[in-house]
Amino acid sequence: MSISDIWKQLVNMDGVITVVVNDGTRPSPAEQLSALHPALAGRVRFLFATGTHRPVTMEERKKILGDLYADDVTAESNVCDDGTHMYLGTTSRGTEVDVHRWLLEGPVLAVNTVEPHYFAGFSGGRKSFIPGASSRKTIVQNHFLACSLEAQPGRLEGNPVHEDLMEAAEFLAKRTEIVMVNGVYGIDSLFCGPYDTSFFQAAEVAALNCGVSVSERYASLEVRPGNNLDVSLYQAMKAVFLWESVVVDGGELVLAAGCSEGLGAPQMERLLSASSASIAIPRSPAEYLLGDHAAIRLNRIRSRIRLSFRIGIDMQRFGFSVPPSGCEAVVENAGFSYPLYGSIK
Repeated sequence: MSISDIWKQLVNMDGVITVVVNDGTRPSPAEQLSALHPALAGRVRFLFATGTHRPVTMEERKKILGDLYADDVTAESNVCDDGTHMYLGTTSRGTEVDVHRWLLEGPVLAVNTVEPHYFAGFSGGRKSFIPGASSRKTIVQNHFLACSLEAQPGRLEGNPVHEDLMEAAEFLAKRTEIVMVNGVYGIDSLFCGPYDTSFFQAAEVAALNCGVSVSERYASLEVRPGNNLDVSLYQAMKAVFLWESVVVDGGELVLAAGCSEGLGAPQMERLLSASSASIAIPRSPAEYLLGDHAAIRLNRIRSRIRLSFRIGIDMQRFGFSVPPSGCEAVVENAGFSYPLYGSIK
């Protein structure tokens, strides 16, 4: 489906259209949709898929929406704790799916980007709704599944997080009309259409575009997240989780990022401290605290390699060492790419 086909579909939709877009920590193809403006004028509102993140700023709104932005546009960020989310059902894995009320008040146009994600396989697509536009309870229950060893970057089949997200998105699709526009990081093409088929098309291209062939492991490697992921340690750590596997046992991995917003999430202090010791794997969502999956992964990494940081934050208080002056190799935009494991000797 092309942008012109989307335009025709939007024209025939009744009522106010809710456009779900990425928050300020992710690239967004929303401004590429300026051609849709005639179809959207006066009948659209924007929902920023912030999940548990902070609300977007006015400056970020303008940057995300581009030509679609106007001072009087109706827009708000998802607030996961505001108690207004609507229940859709419970997935087979036990996730109680609550979504932002706007998603049930008329047609939905979801606009996002698809790139590697360290536990959902790929970002974008169905993630516009969960965690993007859902309650904290829903996010916690879904993210509990990230404790599984099957939740890996670039993997969709058999990935419990992804499969749970698709089941939840199906609940929404039965209640409202959804059109999706998926971009792929690093290319201009857009994949438009139903929430499921357009996502899989984009993910297939993202796997080719973002997968990096690695012929051997590194003794020392520096990763730089790229784009907006260096805004905080919470976001920047995604580069570590995507690339740690290509460092030899006992080797060095360095994360270099600006982290202007510091740690970036209230749970970061706890998970950084917890990752220095052995961590019990939660057996159910009731035992899981948001971020536990990251603490578990970080503990595994710290037990295998040396991890250090160039981020302007005192990380020695969490037991991390001082970074070396330089590394054998550097990966730029490491938060938007991942190594092709099969090619590593």
